[in-house]
Amino acid sequence: MLSPGDKFPNTPLFPFKDKIIHFGLFFVLIFLWLRVANTSRKKIKLKIFTIYLVFGIIIAILVEYLQQEVPNRSFDYFDIAANILGGAVGIICFYILYKKNSKLV
Repeated sequence: MLSPGDKFPNTPLFPFKDKIIHFGLFFVLIFLWLRVANTSRKKIKLKIFTIYLVFGIIIAILVEYLQQEVPNRSFDYFDIAANILGGAVGIICFYILYKKNSKLV
């Protein structure tokens, strides 16, 4: 997320490509953090989900702020929204799988 903008590979353009990437990265990040928190297989409390969501929001804002200092990158409120939405969906998916006792979590 902090790579210079001119270092990205040339790919065919499609609408909202960067927003989809931001969403996906934060989805995976939060989902995997929760997976690590669940390694003991004990009951996860709602407090953990809240902490991870707040931490994800802080990271989302911090990364966008730091992008101002990276060549060919810029601050974008819609990227923050995509980051937060990806993290929130990651939490929801983890919670659903957790409640179903899925082997994925």
